[in-house]
Formats: sequence, C-alpha cells, structure tokens
Amino acid sequence: MNANASSQPSRVLVVDDDDTIRFLVSLALEQAGFQVEQAVNGRHALMVFETVVPDLVIMDVMMPELDGFAACAELRRRPDNTLLPILMMTGLDDHESIDQAFNVGATDFITKPISYPLLGHRVRYLLRASAAMMRLRESERQLATAQRMAQLGYWQWSHGQECLRLSAGVCTVLGFDAATPDIPLSVLRNFIHEEDQPRVWQWFTDVCEHGNSQEINYRILDARGVMRYVRQQVETLFDEKRRTLQLYGTLQDITKLRQAEERIRELAFTDSLTQLPNRALFKDRLGEAIKLAKRYDRLLALLFMDLDNFKRINDTLGHHIGDLLLRTIAERLREGLRTSDSIGRESMDSLDSGVAWRQCNIARLGGDEFTVLLAEVRRYEDAAVVAERIQKQLSRPLMLEGHEVFITPSIGIAIFPRDGDDAEALLKNADMAMYSAKHQGRNLYCFYDVSLNETALQRLSIENQLRKAIDRHELSLHYQPQLDLPSGRICGVEALVRWQNPVLGFVSPIDFIPLAEETGLIIPIGEWVLRTACQQARIWQDAGCGLSRMGVNISVLQFMQPDFPSLVARILQETDLKAEALELEITESLLMRDPDGANHTLQELKALGVQLAIDDFGTGYSSLSRLKQLPLDRLKIDRVFVQEVNTRPDDAAITTAVIAMAESMGLRVIAEGVENEAQLGFLRDKQCDEIQGYYLSRPLPADQLTALLHQYQRV
Repeated sequence: MNANASSQPSRVLVVDDDDTIRFLVSLALEQAGFQVEQAVNGRHALMVFETVVPDLVIMDVMMPELDGFAACAELRRRPDNTLLPILMMTGLDDHESIDQAFNVGATDFITKPISYPLLGHRVRYLLRASAAMMRLRESERQLATAQRMAQLGYWQWSHGQECLRLSAGVCTVLGFDAATPDIPLSVLRNFIHEEDQPRVWQWFTDVCEHGNSQEINYRILDARGVMRYVRQQVETLFDEKRRTLQLYGTLQDITKLRQAEERIRELAFTDSLTQLPNRALFKDRLGEAIKLAKRYDRLLALLFMDLDNFKRINDTLGHHIGDLLLRTIAERLREGLRTSDSIGRESMDSLDSGVAWRQCNIARLGGDEFTVLLAEVRRYEDAAVVAERIQKQLSRPLMLEGHEVFITPSIGIAIFPRDGDDAEALLKNADMAMYSAKHQGRNLYCFYDVSLNETALQRLSIENQLRKAIDRHELSLHYQPQLDLPSGRICGVEALVRWQNPVLGFVSPIDFIPLAEETGLIIPIGEWVLRTACQQARIWQDAGCGLSRMGVNISVLQFMQPDFPSLVARILQETDLKAEALELEITESLLMRDPDGANHTLQELKALGVQLAIDDFGTGYSSLSRLKQLPLDRLKIDRVFVQEVNTRPDDAAITTAVIAMAESMGLRVIAEGVENEAQLGFLRDKQCDEIQGYYLSRPLPADQLTALLHQYQRV
C-alpha cells in the first residue's frame, strides 16, 4: 500500500436487502470514519466488488437472488480474497447460520439486533487483524522464496564408512566448524532433542530398511545449546540384495518458519490487544472443560463480564485510553484470580500457541466483554465468591496517562450442567444473566435463571410483532392537550404513540419504545408518527378548532439521521401544514451527546420555521451557556419536579429557577405532569406559561380531543 492509499479511509461494502438495516449500518460506519459502499443482495455485491474492491465486507445471511452464504463462498474462490475480512450478520440465536457462515469462509459474525455504537470498533478490530495477517503472509512468502533460492545443507554416508560427510550448510545449522565436516552418526544423534530421539530414530531405521523418503521435522540442540527446528529428508541407495549402499540426506533449519506458524496460531487464538485467549480459543477449551466435567460428574461455572459505561470513557477520553483500560483490566483479572480458579494443566492438553493454561480461564470475547471459566467448583456460591473478588479488583480507581478512571463490571454467571450442557448454551445464558445484572443497576453479578430466557423470548416476540405494526395499522396516536395559563385556552397538543396488537394486546410505550430504539425500528415508526400528527393538525386547523401547535417527540436515532431536516420539510409539504404549527421535542441527553452536531441540525430545522422544545428539562444537566446558543422556543419542566413541587423545597426551587431562567432567555415554559389544583396554583403563582397533565386531561384519541378543543374554544 502506498503512502497516498494508506491515508484514505478504509472502504467497507455493506450488503443487505433490508433498506433500513443497510442504511443504519452504513450510517454507523460512515460516522466511524469509514467509506461505505452498498449492495442490495449477494449478486449485486459481486458486481460492486469488481469496481470498488473493498477492504471489508459486511453481509446479511438471508437475501434474495443470491444469499450471503453463496456470495461469501464466491468471494473466497476469487484470487487475492483469502484474507478479505467478511463479517456476516445473523439472527441472535441462529447458530446454524453462524456455523454455515464460517464453513463458507466468513471471518466473523455479528448478531441482530446490532449494537451500532460498537460496530465501528468491531470493524476496526477485523481490519487490524486482517492487516496483521497479510503482513505475516507476506513475511512467509519472502521466507519461502529465500529458502528456495538458498542451497540446502546435505550429508551423505557410504557403506563401510564410520562418519557422515556434512556440507557447510549442515555444519552451520549444527554449529560446527565447516573445516571438520566428518562426524560419526552417533554424534549427530546426540544433537536431537531428547524428547524427539525415539521418534526420529524409528523414522531413520525405516528409511534405511525400506527406502522411505518421507520428510520429518524435529528439534535439535546445536553445539551452542540453542534449540532449533529442522526438517530432515533421506534417500537410501540399495544394492541388488536390498543392502544399504549409501544414504543421502538434507537438513534445513526451519526455526523461522516454525515461529511464523506459531505466530499465525497466536493471531488465530489470541486477542492482540490484551494477549488473552480470544473467543475461538475460549469456546474450544470451554468445550473440553465441559467434557471433563461430564466425565467426572462435577460442576463448572462460566462468568460473563461486561464493563459498565465503557463507551462513555471511549467517547470522552478517546480510544487510546479505552485500549489502555482494556489492557489494564486484563492484567487485573490475571492478578486477581487465584490458581485455584484456573483450568489445571493436568486436565488439559498443552497449547501449541504458547498460551499457558493458567491463563486460559480468562478470555476477551471482543469489545469490553470478558469471560472467566471456573473448571471445577463445589458449590454455586464459589462462583459468587470469584465474582465478588473480580468486582473488588476492578472497582479500584485507575490512573491512565493522567486521567483517573473508575470502571465497574456487570457479571452474569451460568453453571454447568444446570444452565446448559454445551458451550453455546452456557455462553448464551451467562450473557443473558449479565444483561439482567445491568438492568438491575450495574456493578452487580447475577446468576442465570430460566425466567431470563422467558423474558428474552417475550422480547423477541414483541420485536417480531413490532416490525409488522405499521403495515398492519396497529399503531395509533393519542393527543394530550396543553393549556395556556394566562388565557385559559388549549394552545397545543403532544402526540403520543400507542400500540394495540392482536396477539400481545395493549403494549405500553415503556416496553416497545426502548426496543424500537435498540433495533432501529424507531426510524420508520418516528416517520409515521410525524406524518400522522401533521395530518391530524391540519384536519383540526381546517375544522376551526383553534389549535396552534402540534408537539411531536423526536428520538435520538431519528435526530441523528443526516436527512432528518429534509424529512420534516417533505412531510410539512405533503400535509400542507405550516411549519410554525409543528413543535419538535428533543431531550437534554441528545444535546449532550453531540452538542455541535445537534446545534447544526437544530439550526436547519429552525430555518424551516418549526418550533423547538427541550423535553424533560432538568434531568440532563445541560449547561446554561449551551442552551443560550440553541434556537429554542420552549422548555418543558420534567414531571419529577412537578409531582412534589408543593412538598419538597428542592423541587420548588428548581422549578422556580427554571421558570425564571427561561424568562430571562426569552423562552416559554410548560410544566409536565400537573395532576392537582395545588400544583396548578404553585405554577400559576410562579408565572409558568403552560401546563400539561392529567389535571387538564389524559392523552385522548383524536375524536375525543376534538370535542375537548371545541369546549375550550367557548371559554
């Protein structure tokens, strides 16, 4: 690769027939700094590949015309593609597809739903591994060329001679003086490594008796005591009575070649960042440990660990500090686990890759995920003791290049045979238990329970039904009115999505909105909500209901789409709704995630003429100076401050301060969650502009709210 090429961003080909997933994957990669090309199926991918020659391919498994398996196999058959990283996208529990993907040549797989914030790190890791493998392959090629060009060392022996005649090359390998090339065969035998002598001597005897010229590799200790790997080949010349007349042999020093092979194995089975075993090695050894546990009828524990808020550290301090943190965590795990927690060498075969078995109980699966294998535990409580030790070890503060960093682990525990009788089941269930620990508050450990699987299946069922909700017309909007306190009239409404499914019944937004965010379904759902709300606002305006504003919540994922302002403009044009009648509500957390990017998008939206509001204000700790730079119209005080505004002085002080601050900045204030007369009175006394909550009305379907709008028009 030349200097100019190396400065260009890596090119990734994304192949998926699902437009949404292809778009989201491409967006995540572009934001991570990659150049992205797209293809809609396997056949299209093969055509695109010829013109763009990507550095990495991300490909879905199931596609029309030519699926991911066939496309992957075809790419592998083409010249120069043996090391091309191919990342296959599969379903979470689709183990058959994962196995088939590896069989046709996939480098790795990623499961759906995809964690888009971590996708860029995954791609960088594969590209680094591929680059390292290509460098190593080139090194092997150069070494092989040098060996072909070099004259091999040789020796010969004739019937009746006591000594072997050695070439200078053999003398160099053995560390002899080339001026004295003749040595007895017994002396040469003494150079063979003690452990290899029986095998080599049996091979040599067979060659002398039968003339078998098959080569053999073994170890020697040269005259300086240095161990070398050599390759030996012998030809036997017989007389007419099959008596040995002469022996001709070659000896080649293959130490560097053997080191290169070991390096390849290390790359295949070791995580390059932490030098811990990787997923492939860990799964293999977990399977071996399970076999031993079955044979000796004993318990085995698997701990699946994820670092809490690791992404925040990466985003705040940079990936260099994140890598330092991962290496430090690996070292702390090594130090913190006693030998008794480890897989014993006597219970396992030795590793050719040189990784000591005392370390093979710990592995890094990728990202910030680590596993610990306890190959023999007497009680379930033993696993808990180790988990607590890990928590204590990792929770100590770290100093990384002048930055004090605090990190905590969430740990899931699965026990063999109770929680699974194979490696896949134990890993899946330990992973599930880890997520349960995160949902319970983080920095916890949690044992797997069958109810977790039921929860996961229920979540999968909700996701499957949600994917069809728009097409089946199962979604609807309810509207909660907002009251202008000085005039006593309804000044606006907030659109809230509801879901009624024939299988699941009524599904709370608390359950399906976070799932829609995680899976990317919030993009089509959010577009449907925005269009439907604008259509309804236009209907009410045409009916003379006096509605001046329609509020629509915008998700983080929607807001991050580059074409979001264009989408808003298009929907306003389609529905013939004036821009000032639409208010888009965003959260403080969105502003904090990417302040500069958020400001740019807000400015584009403001240029359209829409109104902008900060939802749940007071919970995100955004700075006043930042708010002053944004083109906002309204602040919505979060309901948590309004609920006890009459009984908690702190809440009253915060609410009063927000109202005063907004007034000084020329912003209107609306208080959410107003449920009683006392709250209303407090807010009116503090000159709050607007209220919203059950005191005025719960969210209503469009027809019921129409009647309410007419009622307040007569006020």
